[in-house]
Amino acid sequence: MIKKHILGALALSMLIPLSVGAQTLTTKSDTKAATSTTQKDPARVPYASQIKLGKQTIKTNNKTNQTIKSAIKGKLVQVKTLIAQDKTNKTLKTKKDALKAQRTLIKADKTALKSINVKLVADKKIAKTDVTNKNYAALVSDLNNIASLQTSETPILQKLSSDLDTLISSLSK
Repeated sequence: MIKKHILGALALSMLIPLSVGAQTLTTKSDTKAATSTTQKDPARVPYASQIKLGKQTIKTNNKTNQTIKSAIKGKLVQVKTLIAQDKTNKTLKTKKDALKAQRTLIKADKTALKSINVKLVADKKIAKTDVTNKNYAALVSDLNNIASLQTSETPILQKLSSDLDTLISSLSK
């Protein structure tokens, strides 16, 4: 019984210095990490405000486009349910011509969006390589290109949304 207590005390006494040593190691590495993040790249300093402004513009454009895209997703679900109802009611054939016309408009909108998205993906990759290569002047222009592409995407998304509204109203008749 005494041997168990002695062994337990001995084990605890060995763990205490290890945990204290681990705390001092993490404290030292944390301070090194903190000092490295507070020091900025001197080449980036002249472009910092432009980069920050470009990123904020991209973020707001992205939020705007995402809200429109979520509304479009809801409308697509509504279209699918209306088509299913019309199939069961056998009234879909009477609306066939109007549906085809709207469908071609929607397809044209989607192809325009795909072409913009291809450019967006390419520009985002270029911006990432600019960051890794520390080419901040090119990064500023790439961020501006991304923001302008997002801005050009917004009216197309709005047109797609209105085309879906027209499709929904023609299906609801």
